[in-house]
Amino acid sequence: MIAAASNDEVWNRVLHAPTSPAVTQRELATAFAASAGMTAPKVAAIPNWVLRAGAVVSSDMRELAETVYMFTDPFVMDSSRTEAVLGLSPTPISEAADTTVRWWRGRVR
Repeated sequence: MIAAASNDEVWNRVLHAPTSPAVTQRELATAFAASAGMTAPKVAAIPNWVLRAGAVVSSDMRELAETVYMFTDPFVMDSSRTEAVLGLSPTPISEAADTTVRWWRGRVR
């Protein structure tokens, strides 16, 4: 936002923050586990029929069932325009995980 605010060329345009290539939830969990020096956790999907069944009695499950497409269909953001115009690049997932784990360990005592 700071880089965009000082660049009149991008005012009134839609920009996305620089975003690393899409990864699965399993890949993301594995990256954080590796950064923490831990074994990667088991990651599994909740079957759609379970969400739909839960939606009958739970408003939270109903909301989740309505957004299931975000977990089953490609959901990819392209920040290449922002990167080109502002000269920015995304932080690699492994670096972001390392930094986040270090930050968290500094806070948890």
